[in-house]
Amino acid sequence: MKIKKIYLYALPLLLVAGFAYSSLSGGSEPDYVVDAVKAVSNKMSYNYGPSKCKASQRDVGTWSISCDSRHTPAALAFSVLPSEKAPYEVATSFYLVAENEVTKKSSNEGLLSYLMINTDAKAGESSL
Repeated sequence: MKIKKIYLYALPLLLVAGFAYSSLSGGSEPDYVVDAVKAVSNKMSYNYGPSKCKASQRDVGTWSISCDSRHTPAALAFSVLPSEKAPYEVATSFYLVAENEVTKKSSNEGLLSYLMINTDAKAGESSL
């Protein structure tokens, strides 16, 4: 009988603690970065099969994404900015700039072309 009471009190406390931990530890990335990771990973999967994308913060307000797949010669690397900083109209909450040659070549292939990735290195440097 005492064990059931302990479970009745402990279970809700554990659930609350789990939610609190997840909300404090997660969500450090801005929404536009989360959206970019999801979109790039999804569109890459169409061209290259399963892919994994990871966001990292370079400096305050500067984010990058690196995406790996077994079918790409190297990781695709992007700078991610909010759509307000795009030099042209984008239909997403983010703006992507290709950071390496593999990304520049892939940016116009398949579904990645719908993300309107900027492949002009000078434009990417001036936006950052």
